[in-house]
Amino acid sequence: MTLKEKYGCWALITGASSGIGEEFARRLASEKMNLILVARRKDRLKNLADELKEKHNVKIVVAPIDLSKEKFMEELKEYVEDREVGLLINNAGFGYSGEFGDADVEQQTDMIRVNCIAPTILAHHFVQSMKERKKGAIIFLGSLVGYQPTPLTTTYSATKAFNLFMGEGLWYELRKYNIDVLALNPGGTDTEFQQRANTSAGPIPRTVQEVVNTAMNKLGKRPSVVDGFYNKVLSVIPRFITRRSTLMIAGYMRKKLYTVPSITIK
Repeated sequence: MTLKEKYGCWALITGASSGIGEEFARRLASEKMNLILVARRKDRLKNLADELKEKHNVKIVVAPIDLSKEKFMEELKEYVEDREVGLLINNAGFGYSGEFGDADVEQQTDMIRVNCIAPTILAHHFVQSMKERKKGAIIFLGSLVGYQPTPLTTTYSATKAFNLFMGEGLWYELRKYNIDVLALNPGGTDTEFQQRANTSAGPIPRTVQEVVNTAMNKLGKRPSVVDGFYNKVLSVIPRFITRRSTLMIAGYMRKKLYTVPSITIK
């Protein structure tokens, strides 16, 4: 069964202008799904849309929207109109590298809006029609740092724990409606997320193609997945040691392998 047959003709991807979101767009377009691409950078979205329409002959709607805004959903509805979104990919998000006390509080609250509140609103809106049609799918982008509190990216790590739990909980609730839900949890990935921050993706970075392949292979088969063997090993370590030890290891690794001081990741 194709993705169109299983979920419907339209997919909506947030954070689609670069990185993992852009790769999801390329993958779904190659499978002939029509796309609604959501991100702030209109030019990037338009260039991607033009390329994919020419290459794959699919319909694409460009929706340049800032998900941190309070009434973003009303704006998005004008782009979606009566299109039936069968696959929702909650990919948009950003983080902060550095100590919590040094961060701008507005930036921290915007992070929570984009990483947690926006995916909740989007999922609640589109799940209504999915339930009526008895088919659909939702992907929440979590992270390896969602498996344990991670100092020096504390708020970001907390938002990714939210996405992990949200995805797993909805997997259980929505399966009776034939709706697949997956919490996708990458570790360090070679994307603009890292490059623009001048920070490291870690010792064994993954590619966006690998991350998206992991997601598409596990969607409909399990509630959550960690991308990459190295990251899977790191995700299970907290089960076998104390919380204090987990924090000490996570803080040390973040400082030594990933962090550049006073960096905004967006």
